[in-house]
Amino acid sequence: MSGNKAGGNLRGGGANLIGRSQNSSQRERAAKPLALPDMQKVSRPVQDHNPALQPPAQPSRPPQTQLLMSNSSLRTFEDQVLCPICLEVFRNPVTTACGHNFCMTCLQGFWDHQATVGETLYCPQCRESFPSRPHLCKNVILEEMVTCFSQAKGQTLGSSRVLAGPRDVPCDFCSPQKLKSVKSCLQCMASLCEEHLRSHFEDQAFQDHQLLEPVWDLKSRLCRKHRKLRRLYCRTEGCCVCGTCLLEEHKNHDTIPLEEERAHKEVEVRKVQANVENQMLIINSDSQKHRGQVAFLSKLIQTTREEVNTCFSEIIQEVKQLQMKVLDFVEKEEAAALGKLGSSIQQSHNRLLKLEGDSIWLRTLLANRSDQQFLQEFPRLKHFPACMEPLMGTNCEEKQAFLQLPETLAELRTRLMDVGLSFINQLLLKGIKMNSYEVLPPAVDRKTLLKCYCNLNFDPTTASEELFLFKETHSVLNLGILLEPFATGGPFPGFKQWPQVLCSRGLSEGRHYWEADVSNSWVCLGLTYRRSPPFGGRPRRNIVYLLGRNPYSWCLEWDSLKFSVWHNNTQTVLHGGYHRTLGVALDCGAGCLSFYGVAGGVSLLYRFLVSFLEPLYPAVMVSSGASVTLKQRPGAPGRRGREGGEADPSVPAAAGEGL
Repeated sequence: MSGNKAGGNLRGGGANLIGRSQNSSQRERAAKPLALPDMQKVSRPVQDHNPALQPPAQPSRPPQTQLLMSNSSLRTFEDQVLCPICLEVFRNPVTTACGHNFCMTCLQGFWDHQATVGETLYCPQCRESFPSRPHLCKNVILEEMVTCFSQAKGQTLGSSRVLAGPRDVPCDFCSPQKLKSVKSCLQCMASLCEEHLRSHFEDQAFQDHQLLEPVWDLKSRLCRKHRKLRRLYCRTEGCCVCGTCLLEEHKNHDTIPLEEERAHKEVEVRKVQANVENQMLIINSDSQKHRGQVAFLSKLIQTTREEVNTCFSEIIQEVKQLQMKVLDFVEKEEAAALGKLGSSIQQSHNRLLKLEGDSIWLRTLLANRSDQQFLQEFPRLKHFPACMEPLMGTNCEEKQAFLQLPETLAELRTRLMDVGLSFINQLLLKGIKMNSYEVLPPAVDRKTLLKCYCNLNFDPTTASEELFLFKETHSVLNLGILLEPFATGGPFPGFKQWPQVLCSRGLSEGRHYWEADVSNSWVCLGLTYRRSPPFGGRPRRNIVYLLGRNPYSWCLEWDSLKFSVWHNNTQTVLHGGYHRTLGVALDCGAGCLSFYGVAGGVSLLYRFLVSFLEPLYPAVMVSSGASVTLKQRPGAPGRRGREGGEADPSVPAAAGEGL
């Protein structure tokens, strides 16, 4: 996919090129008759187109000295066949109404840029303006003159050493650099450049050699049996044959010249090639979306990871605070218990010291041998109380210490795990949801699409004043005649600034398919939401109101040269040629909008994958001189909408008037 933003630098580059061209001798080229200087035909070897019907004649030899166009004549004529925009020899030359000549692609690109910026179209050389976009046709006579010029120039420059290009047949004798071959020799089985071909003219030994125009696959093209070039293709047996084969084993077979058969086959190959390349565009466009999603997921995962780390860090801090509270309680209990035990130990120690003093006095009294002293000390014994004061002790109930604390902690851990797992399980159910979808649909035939065909009608209230609507044929035509001034209001503001018209009813659910015949001019076929893009002013024909140039519409465009798809002012150029009948398939549920080329079967041109938020209205844009016809199928569901009163279907009605 790749998409190009509209409105590039074409105008600036084109203006510079035009300025350069106006200083050249091409300024008044269109006013001069284009005439080729006299050229003498270079004799070429005579070749039998049908070797079976006539014997091969000896080829005539081109003389060494030939009268070719002079360098001055070439330079004079070259000034007449150069495009004033690209300053190259014309490619597909076209002529404007004012008489100036350009390459078709150069002029189309210049006018595309003017339409993008909203300018009036004019001739890049004389700046004569055109009220509407002219329909360009190739100038066949001028193209033939350009071809003759190219051939004459090639003959004049033939004596120089020209390296073989990608499309040239290289010389088999050149080394290491291969020069461009000018002839192929059937006897030598080789292609020769001008230098190596000289011996065929100078040496008598080569006089009988048959020379041909350079042939790419000379060895494979040569019939081994008859030593002649295979110029025919046998459709009966699917092989290449020479003229003599046609009279023998391939007699009465269906044969055709190789070039014609290749031309037929190339049409099929190009169709397949266009289909393959368009599929590549679809895949590349989808890959761009994937790359955007990868970047989005990377950012999302990083944000989620930070949120998870922050949340669990806070949870860990809360748990640590609970841990500190429990440990603080344990430490307080320890201090209280040790304090009580210390007090009890101190009381016991004090009582023990007192009793030890009394015990010493009593032993001393008993050990005294003096009866008199014994009797004198004995009265102190009366002061010993008969029953001493009670001594209280403190005991730690080991079995009751921190009763059920382990069980409580275990229950806390269990509850935390249960709550955590419950939340985690809920999170695991709300992760990243991935959906599968078809980037490229399976091959579908037209019969399958026709099962969901719907007949559409144009809504005249949404049509530009330039358009003519035909109710009977469901056609819209732009003759380039403006019957009324451009409307600035209406049910769809801004939409009528371009030659566009909506169909009468929106599509919001289910599957739908319809077809339209389009002329070989600038037309757009697509769908849009029924609303205008936001824009502050009211410029005449602002590009934002054109189909595909805003976020609310999607379209397939044919500009008389190529197909493109547009959305949000982004262009994707497609491959393939013109299709008169185009098909549009819409699957609202799957968010899929597909465009097909219809020619017997259908071939996928492009596919949009979008989540549609509003009803979609089929719409067309028809440039000056172009037309679009909605095809109707009997039995298909119709689309009733807002249409005007009845009118004679054979007479075109201007948009906005009753049909």
